[in-house]
Amino acid sequence: MTHIRAVGDVQEGFRTAHRYTISPAVYEHFLAAFGDTNRLHVDDQFARRCGFPEKVMHGVILNGFISHFVGVHFPGDATLLHSVNTQFKTPCHLGDEILIEATVTQVTDSVRVVTMDLVVTNATRGRVAAKSKVQVGLR
Repeated sequence: MTHIRAVGDVQEGFRTAHRYTISPAVYEHFLAAFGDTNRLHVDDQFARRCGFPEKVMHGVILNGFISHFVGVHFPGDATLLHSVNTQFKTPCHLGDEILIEATVTQVTDSVRVVTMDLVVTNATRGRVAAKSKVQVGLR
């Protein structure tokens, strides 16, 4: 884990990464918290009829991983997400391993904001699942 305490502690071009798994617990907790029971997300047979190998995980689970990444991994403590712009590229499925790779693209000292580009790769299936641009305020 890399915890940034001041904007000056991070430089443009800095890169870091962290892995996650869409485990049954992550999936069940998401369903319990938000109740999104769209059949594409909960019914393997329905998902197959729609052309997928099995039920599709909610894309917003990836945003949950992004939130964890920013708040716990990098920049870490005392940060606040200002914005997240995510483009979902390909679906993920239960059990998939996810790799988030971040590159710092801008550091704005005057307002204590770090901007990063994230590539969210489905390592299990060997494809990009999403791309995000995030702005993080340092407190």
